Amino acid sequence: MAHKRLLLLAVALVLALTVAGCTGGSSPSAGKVPAPGSTGQSQGAQTTPEADRPVMTVVVYHATNDAMYLVAEKHTISKNSHPAKTALEQLLQPPQGKDLVAVLPPDTKIRSLTVKDHVAYADFDDKLVKSNVGGSTTERLIVGAIVNTLTEFSDIKKVQILVEGKTVETLSGHMDVSHPLSRSEGIIKKP
Repeated sequence: MAHKRLLLLAVALVLALTVAGCTGGSSPSAGKVPAPGSTGQSQGAQTTPEADRPVMTVVVYHATNDAMYLVAEKHTISKNSHPAKTALEQLLQPPQGKDLVAVLPPDTKIRSLTVKDHVAYADFDDKLVKSNVGGSTTERLIVGAIVNTLTEFSDIKKVQILVEGKTVETLSGHMDVSHPLSRSEGIIKKP
């Protein structure tokens, strides 16, 4: 009989430890439910929900399928300290509109963007020239997309396109880009 009591006591002890382990009885925060809206993390590691982040809208220009015009496309992005460069980066991405096409060669990289005396100096790697397989229409659309995207910003009136840090005469032999260029409204498709 003593043997049965000892066995029952051992089973009861194992069950008690198992139940305590399942409920996290040894942790001071065990069983606590995070407050609504909290991440359940310590205060130092809290993250800001996506909806609470400040945003900005940038306008970039992509070409119509028939390569006749540029169309403005708005992008809402996280607010940052270099919106004009971010707009150029968006210009390198595929358009959202199904009837639009990107005009910059897809492997083109932005080396830098600086603004001085209302002129933006947009410096691209040599892929802007080397990967540009289009003719005069493509060159017109590339230049128009870059210039019109950057002149959406009130502090930019003209754009100087640079390749590998240097002024170039043309991107593909049809259009003079050796000087700062102004916005071209005539190439923009009106709604």
